[in-house]
Amino acid sequence: MVTSTYQIHRYVSGTWQESPDQVAAEKVLDLYLDGAFLKKIHFLPREPELLLLGHLFLEGLIRSREEIAEVEIDIEKNAARVTRRALKESPWQPASLDQTQPKISPAAVLKLAAALAANPLFRQTGAVHCGLIAAQEEILFGTEDTGRFNVLDKLAGYILREKLSAPDLTITFSGRLTGEIVSRLAKIKVPVVISPAAPTTQGIAIATAAGLTLIGFARDDRFNVYTHAQRFEP
Repeated sequence: MVTSTYQIHRYVSGTWQESPDQVAAEKVLDLYLDGAFLKKIHFLPREPELLLLGHLFLEGLIRSREEIAEVEIDIEKNAARVTRRALKESPWQPASLDQTQPKISPAAVLKLAAALAANPLFRQTGAVHCGLIAAQEEILFGTEDTGRFNVLDKLAGYILREKLSAPDLTITFSGRLTGEIVSRLAKIKVPVVISPAAPTTQGIAIATAAGLTLIGFARDDRFNVYTHAQRFEP
């Protein structure tokens, strides 16, 4: 269950109403890596394995899915145990970015922004961040979580698990494009990032250096391109 129903008192236009309200569920996992406690993770109880895979990758603790020997997740006991293994060969990793590819159109940006805004769990609870992975206009994967960093972890986990060619993809993400967020996006190596929210100066600087096309305020029929606009089709 990713939501729970609470009976609440709602104040509307000068009157009180008693009504049910859907609230996003939040769980806590104690994450153990190779038998040692690593950290607590607060998350929406959906796709926990992708969350752990992406989190370990973005924290630099693994380089690929093949480095994980075993994952044990017990939501009821609030515990997750990940065991790594040494690889004899170089693991699969996302390819480097091309400064001009992939090409993207304004229509694709607006379509993906609209799909993100229509996320049913966000509309139901207002308490989650959302993310999409797409190839051109085709959505390959969508996810949500109570934490914005968790969304990026799940997106990274999906790319690693499926061994997707990251330079051919776009990510649409509901949060602000801060330096912390864009740094993690740069590690995923997806070249086009779309958000309905605003960037910060650090986010723009990191995207410029990393070769990311950073698109903000993607809402309704408009958006702003802050970096590397050369990826747009003429």
